[in-house]
Amino acid sequence: MKDILNKLEKIGFTTYESRIFLALYQGYRMSATEIAKEAKIPRPSIYEILRNFATKGICNEITTPTKQYYEIIDTSVLEDKIRIDLEVDYKKKMARLDECFAELRPLFKSKVGIKNKVDVELIRGYNRQRTRKFLELINESNNGILIMNRFKGHISEDLDRESKKFHKRGGVVKSIYEVSTDFRLKIGGSWKSVTKEDLIKLCEEFAKQGEQIRFLDEVPQFVAVFDQKIVYISLFDENMTYNEMSDLIIKNKRFAILMTNLFNIYWDKADTIEELKKQFTTNKISRGE
Repeated sequence: MKDILNKLEKIGFTTYESRIFLALYQGYRMSATEIAKEAKIPRPSIYEILRNFATKGICNEITTPTKQYYEIIDTSVLEDKIRIDLEVDYKKKMARLDECFAELRPLFKSKVGIKNKVDVELIRGYNRQRTRKFLELINESNNGILIMNRFKGHISEDLDRESKKFHKRGGVVKSIYEVSTDFRLKIGGSWKSVTKEDLIKLCEEFAKQGEQIRFLDEVPQFVAVFDQKIVYISLFDENMTYNEMSDLIIKNKRFAILMTNLFNIYWDKADTIEELKKQFTTNKISRGE
């Protein structure tokens, strides 16, 4: 019975409500005294709960010349009723959540003083914080994002969704990718290793969304510049594990312009998708494939 009581509590009943509910569910036309005895709780504690149960339609009150009895409603009706009540309660809470955060969002960090503001943030190790921060920077950008990137590990679907939203806002993304296949891509519902052809297909899909893309044989560091105001740098070192690496977020417009100029130097040296495809074709022919 303890397991059933725990389950009742998990769907919203209090400890005493769970005990009274179970006593009613197992019994038939019980008085308050009988319910208290069966539920093993003080009799004065049950009257308000029984009134609430009756009001909610969980049980019926049956009045006789001598006593007041309580009887739970039919189990199939009861189950549907509780399910509907839970769904209605959930919708109300979600509506309150939306309403609450509609008022809260403008207040986010609104009282952060000049002394509290920092121009450099450091994120140590490979963790969710770095992904969350990067997605926030995309979400807060409006005009242009410059990215130098080497695909590594698993490609984030969240990142792809935020990029699509950015394109819809009219933002321009220019990316320089390393010609690397050291990552896994979700194909047909499962994660699979990729070929250079898969890399090109992936980037062609990005290009269809509006992303401007070029390639380098090697990208020295992961760098992103947001609206020429903020720079995100993920420091890469072959001799360090992911957990030892660090990311920097630099909020300095002059530094962002410097990194933009550096990006443009690499952009001019990089190959287009068509140029990379020609290179692959030439290499295949030279190998006799």
